[in-house]
Amino acid sequence: MLYQPHEIEISQRYVRNVISKLMEPTCILGGWAVYAIVNENFRREHGRDYLGSRDIDLGFHIGKEWNRTRLEGSDLALAIKRLREMEFEYLSFRFVKHFHADTRQELRGEDARKTPSYEMFDLFVDPVVDYIHPEAREVFGFVPIDEPLLENMFMAQKYRIIELFGRRVLLPLTDVLLAIKLRSVRQRDKEHKRVKDIADIYALSWYSDVQLKTLKTALTALIPSQEIRVTLECFTKRDLDSVSNALDLETQLIQRVLSELRS
Repeated sequence: MLYQPHEIEISQRYVRNVISKLMEPTCILGGWAVYAIVNENFRREHGRDYLGSRDIDLGFHIGKEWNRTRLEGSDLALAIKRLREMEFEYLSFRFVKHFHADTRQELRGEDARKTPSYEMFDLFVDPVVDYIHPEAREVFGFVPIDEPLLENMFMAQKYRIIELFGRRVLLPLTDVLLAIKLRSVRQRDKEHKRVKDIADIYALSWYSDVQLKTLKTALTALIPSQEIRVTLECFTKRDLDSVSNALDLETQLIQRVLSELRS
C-alpha cells in the first residue's frame, strides 16, 4: 500500500477546505489533479477509485511584468493569507499541518514538537508558480516552487474548468500535467514519491479522455521526444512492480502502456 487510508482521507478533507477558501476556479496540480482527470475512467474499469494524494499542490500565475502592488494583490498572496488563517505553518517553500497517525487529531505547537515523527502524518500544501518574480521573497515571505511548464497552461489556456468537491477548479490539460510528471519523476529522492509519479504517468496515459496517440503528439510539443524516452527508460523492474502493488494491477499492463508512450 502506497499511502495509509487515513492519509488520503485527511488530505481529501483539506483539499475541500482549502479550495473552499480560495478564489474560484482554484488551480489544482499534482496527485489530486491526476485523480480528477482519471478517476471516472479508472473506476469504470476497475470498480474502485484511483489513488488520491498525500500532498495538495496549487498552481498560480505570476506575470513577469507585474509590479509589487500586483504581486501583493495576487491569487497567491490571497492563498497564503487563507492558509495562515487555517493555521497551516510555514516550512521553507511550503505549508504544513501535523496529525497524529493513530488518533488522526491535528497536533499544534508543543504537542507537535513532542510527538515522534513516526507517530505523525504531515499534510503539505505546495504553492507552485510559473515564474519566480524577483520580489517574491519580500512579498510572499518565501520563494515558491516554480514549474515553467505552467506557462503553457496559463498563457496558452491549456486548461479546463471542472467541478471537484463542490467547487470549480482549474486543471491543466492532460498533456501539460503529464509533461510536469515526466519532468518531476527524475528528481525524486523518496521512493514513495517516485512510485506515485510513475503511477500517475501510467494513469494519465491510459485513463484520461485523450487517446494515447493524440496525447503523445501534444506531449512532444512541450518536451523533446528524446527526453521522454530517456525518462521512461529509467524506470526499473522494481519501480514497475511497486506501481503494480500500489494500483493492484499487473506489471505487464503498466509496462505495455509506458512502452507505447516511449515509442
